[in-house]
Amino acid sequence: MRAVSALLLILPVVAVTQPVPTNRSLTTQHLQSTLFVNCPGSEKPKRLLSPVSFSEDRKWRAYVQVDVQPACVYTTRLWVARANGAYRLIYLMPPQRDASENGMEILGWAKKSRMLLLMTEQWQYGSDASDRQQVLAIDAGSGMVYEPNLEAMLEERKGKQCWFRVTDAGFSTDKNVNILVRAHFSTFLDPDETEEDIPPAKRCDDVEETWSFDFATGEIKRVGNTESLQIFKK
Repeated sequence: MRAVSALLLILPVVAVTQPVPTNRSLTTQHLQSTLFVNCPGSEKPKRLLSPVSFSEDRKWRAYVQVDVQPACVYTTRLWVARANGAYRLIYLMPPQRDASENGMEILGWAKKSRMLLLMTEQWQYGSDASDRQQVLAIDAGSGMVYEPNLEAMLEERKGKQCWFRVTDAGFSTDKNVNILVRAHFSTFLDPDETEEDIPPAKRCDDVEETWSFDFATGEIKRVGNTESLQIFKK
């Protein structure tokens, strides 16, 4: 499991409430979700912005910016600011060779905290490869990033043809404020396969599970689905 790591980006402070297009060829749209944005199939670049999200005490705010270039090349940025301060870039997702499209969604904030919880997605246009999901907790003040090792949820399924999709996430109710991830597990199938093509011993049970990731100790464990996912979102 990866330890907590700081994001070391030396970037100028952007003293605007939202990024402003610098030329008329750039179209800006405001979306409810910037996690999965379809490739527009346009020759003109586009900029897509999420709604601004506020921490519970309203001392912090954040939003997501997705820039879409021709040929479906995406760059996603997370901007944060104090209530009356200038926005600064705190996280960036560049396009990858095997996943040129990406997106991010703010799930919310830890209660009475400046800790942001986010979901990210990466995929390749026109490819049958699975999307890559990640849950992130980011300290809006320091820029410290915690990236849970979601693949650890498959460890007890070694030898089986399993995959998962994250369906929700939040924080625990205890004093450690662990990240809780809820995911749906099933048998991984190639596009031309059905479950009957997979030997029974390699099939994965179709279930939903909740996992706890302790970013203080690194402990990863499965917990009950009755665990409440604490999150503040406004």
